[in-house]
Amino acid sequence: MMFAMDVSPEMTLPKDESAYIAKVDARERGGDTPNGFEAGAVKLANDGTTYSLTMVNQSAQPWIFYVYQTFPQQTSDIFSLAWLASPYKIVPKAQITFKWQVNYTFLWAQTGVLQPGVSFVAGMSIDADPAAGDTTQFSVNPGPNLTPAQPGGGLGTLTIYDQSDVPNSQFSVGIGMGDAGTFATQAGTNLKHVFTPTPSYWVAAGIDQKVGTVLDIQTVTQTAPIIYPANVYSLTATLQNDNTWTVTP
Repeated sequence: MMFAMDVSPEMTLPKDESAYIAKVDARERGGDTPNGFEAGAVKLANDGTTYSLTMVNQSAQPWIFYVYQTFPQQTSDIFSLAWLASPYKIVPKAQITFKWQVNYTFLWAQTGVLQPGVSFVAGMSIDADPAAGDTTQFSVNPGPNLTPAQPGGGLGTLTIYDQSDVPNSQFSVGIGMGDAGTFATQAGTNLKHVFTPTPSYWVAAGIDQKVGTVLDIQTVTQTAPIIYPANVYSLTATLQNDNTWTVTP
């Protein structure tokens, strides 16, 4: 985990630091929405495209706003996590902005039995690359750890091999974008987990979700897909008074 700092769109990141965690920046106000603020909740590298998503509450009540990802044809043993989440409820007329880059990671967490409602709090995060460092091993000796990522999996996939010392139903492994988890699955003795990172983004409104909350995507309400058109990197998702979303550039 890297150190925290404020990041604004005009700030150029120092070249000698590869990544940062941006914290909530209450100074970035949203025009005529004085309760709005900007939160860069995941790792920002000094290269690559930065995506921006502003979530605006025009409904009648406050909500936790969060973002999660899904895979096409997602299997039942892979859980989506609340990837980005507002640190508190966003009141009517307020907004929050999230920013990220597509930087993949491998993660593990001690979750016990992985099921909806459990919190996936990563104990370790290492860089992953579907085109290069795409494979890692998870072991619990001398303590829970992931080996540095190496080539070896299928092109365009990310693979985790659980070793023979990994107990069943105690740990979970997964992948993330930046330092926040996006998908998790139960770890166990000699298991192999293959992720194909072709995610879809979704926005949602809830009451108690936090970053890392394990979701049952079949029961998520007040949700809508977020699709970035070609050469568009900033979108606004507005929760309307009827609790439906509209998405605009």
